[in-house]
Order: sequence, then C-alpha cells, then structure tokens
Amino acid sequence: MSKSSSDYALPVNGKRTPAGVARLDPNSFVPLYHQLKEILKSSIAAGVWKANEMIPSENELAASYDVAVGTVKKALAELTREGFILRRQGKGTFVARPDFGRSFFRFFRFDLDQASDSVVPVSKVLFAGASQPPARVREVLRLSKRERVLQIKRLRAFNDLPLMYEDLYLPEKIFAGLDRIDISRELLYPIYDSRFNTPIIWADEFLEPRLATPEVAGHLCITPGDPVIFLERIAYSFEDKPVEFRASFGRGDRFRYHIELR
Repeated sequence: MSKSSSDYALPVNGKRTPAGVARLDPNSFVPLYHQLKEILKSSIAAGVWKANEMIPSENELAASYDVAVGTVKKALAELTREGFILRRQGKGTFVARPDFGRSFFRFFRFDLDQASDSVVPVSKVLFAGASQPPARVREVLRLSKRERVLQIKRLRAFNDLPLMYEDLYLPEKIFAGLDRIDISRELLYPIYDSRFNTPIIWADEFLEPRLATPEVAGHLCITPGDPVIFLERIAYSFEDKPVEFRASFGRGDRFRYHIELR
C-alpha cells in the first residue's frame, strides 16, 4: 500500500510542521532548495523515515512545501550526493545507509580464497569500559571536561591470523551499555544504528605507515619495528556530529590499497 503525503510528518501547505523543523522562508537569502534539503535531512535525523524506507515523491514534496518540482529535484540531488538518499529508477527515493562493512577489506588482503567482502573478521575484545579520553579524542568528539568515553580495545583476526589492533572511543552518554554487548562476530555500525539510534552517515579516514611498537607487535604477532599501517577514523552521525574516534594498526605484510577512479 502506497503512502500519501499526509502519512508523513511533513508540513502540508504550511499547516503542519514537525517539532524542531522550520518552514521554508521565501524571503530568506538562503535558496529554497537548500532550505528544503536541510528540512529533509532533519526529518531523516528525527526518524521520520528509516533506512531503506521510501520518502515522498517529488510531486508530493513540491505540493507539501509549495515549491516547484525543479526545487525539489535540486534538493534531492544534493542529498543524493551527500549520501543521505538513494534514487532507484522506476521505484522511488529511499533513505540510504553507507555500507562500511567493506572498509576493512579495502586496505587488507588475505592469502585465502574464501576471504570476501561478506566475511566479518572475528573480534577479540581486550578491554571495554568507561574511561577519561585523551586530549585529542576529547577535542575530536567535542566533549566537555567532565564527559567520559566508552573505550573498546579489540583485536580483529581472520582464520586465527591477527590482522588489526583497534582502539575505539565513543561518547559514553550516547553508547552507554555497548560494552555489555557481544561484538565478537558483529559489525559495530549496525549496532550503533539499531541499538543506539546513532547511524554513521560518513567518516574521515587517514592512513600512514608506521613501525610497530612492542605493544602493537605483541597483539599482531609480529616483531617490534616491523611495518604497520596506521588508520585513524573519525565517524559522524547526523548533522556532522562526531561520534566515534578509532585508531587502528594493521599488519604491513597484509596491506593493499585500492581506490576506484571513474
């Protein structure tokens, strides 16, 4: 059964507006398409539409907000470019979720044929609990001096071969209780979304070569001074809010970089 515009928490001819979401202002210096884009982003953040759920059609949105279809098209094009929605030819427009499941395999190769994008490396949690964040983590996650983090140290392995040692920091006020969840064979980002209503929308990732410290070498079963690849990731949820700081050390002998340019 299809949904009409009245089924959505959207303003219809200016009569109804979700809490915290502004109406379009034709007198504003901000272009109407940009105003509409921000309103739709806020609606997604508020849970009006869930992942993989279809949003109203271009004509419905145009009627609801009393704007031209061309304005709607431009707003949706921006949301598509930013990764918030997915346009499916002949089917409609859907809320998107980035697939971070392949990120691990983008950088590290395996000598076994059965390794594929669908395989989730086994995680051994070495530590999980509340802690005071280092200064850089506090700055990156925009935490006050009193706020604590949930810290997770884990080792990721494939067929008993340790490939990556990770140190993660999450705001405790958002992810309280995550340390009690078994993540040994689960990806974290679906858990963030389903259990804590905090989907990861995008991430910054930095890569550099380093030499293994005795601690890192011990975890990865290599020799101190061996080459490792250091990955730093800052992951963001809605409204560009940073919610995860992750420092990872991968074995240099299993490293491969791949990027597709079109």
